[in-house]
Amino acid sequence: MTVPLGGVLLAGAAVTALIIVLLAAVAAVHLLRGRRTSRDERRKRELMPLVHAVLDDDPDDGIPRSDVLGAPADLDEIVLDLLPQLRGSDRETLRLLLAERGVVSRAVADLSARKPWRRGRAVSLLGSAAGTHHVAAMAALLADRSLEVRCAAARALGKAGDPGAVAHLLHAVAGERALPTGVVGMALLDLGTTALPILRDALTGEHGASRALVAELLGVHGDPSAAPALEDLVRDAREDRGVRRTAAAALGRIGSPTSTEPLVSALTNSTDPRLQRTAAEALGRIGDPTATIPLLAGLADDDVAVRAACADALAALGAEGRASLEQVAAGAGAAAPDAQAALDELDGPVRRPQPAGVA
Repeated sequence: MTVPLGGVLLAGAAVTALIIVLLAAVAAVHLLRGRRTSRDERRKRELMPLVHAVLDDDPDDGIPRSDVLGAPADLDEIVLDLLPQLRGSDRETLRLLLAERGVVSRAVADLSARKPWRRGRAVSLLGSAAGTHHVAAMAALLADRSLEVRCAAARALGKAGDPGAVAHLLHAVAGERALPTGVVGMALLDLGTTALPILRDALTGEHGASRALVAELLGVHGDPSAAPALEDLVRDAREDRGVRRTAAAALGRIGSPTSTEPLVSALTNSTDPRLQRTAAEALGRIGDPTATIPLLAGLADDDVAVRAACADALAALGAEGRASLEQVAAGAGAAAPDAQAALDELDGPVRRPQPAGVA
């Protein structure tokens, strides 16, 4: 059937008109966005002298305090953007300014707002602006019915910088409204080294999920004071397997030679291949030559992932480990391919193929 030429031209004109309208809409959006950006930058330039006056605290700068307190709400946004970049007295000065301008009190009131987005925004603001003054109020939202609000509360507690928030955050990884351990872990890392004494005490906590998270964090910090308690967790055959594995990995990150004995015991006596593999990897990180013989024995393990981990660990032990690997690679045993692969990795960037089913 032949389509009339007039219909084709009409349809083409309609499509062209639609394209023109869309292009005009996109141009309008870009224009509005550009104007908004320019306006925001202009307001920032106008208000920044007020921020400098507050930080300098110079009575001769000619800017009355009333001008600072009566400035538009844009000043609060500028201060909130600056806070993460500041430390010490400058940060505390701007936090006090926000409190004096009523920003903090309004955020506290919004913690009980009906709409989740308002509660989440309020607790996020408090984490940046209120410091350690409203930890209990922020911690209460860790049990909020909204997951987004609970996550915002955890992040806010990390930014607030109060080590007293550790117990609240660890409790939040369990229960019906448990938070993802990754969210809690990042919040605890944000607290910094001031939280380490409390984290070390938490290794004996009731919940396995908390102990595993705490052990991982102590390893990330490389906290040598935590090594004895982590070694006890690795030794305890009654302990949760996940906790023992995490503790073993943490000991590898800390790197204390005193941890060689419990890691060797886990490698040679455990019936959990994942713990054996983690122990071998940790021994490789520590680099203690006394682990050479146990790692060589691990090359005969039935689990291919354990054999591979032992081979890699031997490769990390230096000349003695390399000599042992060369001897095994020259033989005809089941560990020969793993030993040769470890040697190849020493000599070049050869990627070991992962056995099926191994994470």
